[in-house]
Amino acid sequence: MLKKIKILMPGPVKFKFVKEGLEYYLEKIEPFVSVDTIFPKIKAKVSDASIKVKKEEEAIKKYIIDKDYLVVLDERGRTFKSLELAEKLKILMQNQSYITFVIGGPEGISENLKKTAREVWSLSTLTLNHEIALLVFVEALYRSFTVIKGIPYHRE
Repeated sequence: MLKKIKILMPGPVKFKFVKEGLEYYLEKIEPFVSVDTIFPKIKAKVSDASIKVKKEEEAIKKYIIDKDYLVVLDERGRTFKSLELAEKLKILMQNQSYITFVIGGPEGISENLKKTAREVWSLSTLTLNHEIALLVFVEALYRSFTVIKGIPYHRE
């Protein structure tokens, strides 16, 4: 039985509308499951993209524990239609206690984190700003929970 969802993304969230949207959807998800959003900060300014991705990986890994079912969100991952995502989450909710989702920063996500993950999912084949991806994902989570619980929200 699912106890907690963690969403990890290099931070902080800068866009005001993303903060507001995140707050809105997390509040709506709260009756279904506890969600922690964690935005590890990279202490040193790094201009080299590959070094930045590695530092983000190190910061994110500090929040991943062995019992987490790790899912990385990446544009090259598995895509879902809304009802498929709801069904996938329903199965995970029945079989996992802790699910951790990782969204990469502006430079993407490390190959190492993708290899460590149990699954790699895609929100879109489009490249999305990481903050926009976060907001889209949290809305998709809420949509999935309403489908699972039979609450009117999703329309086919």
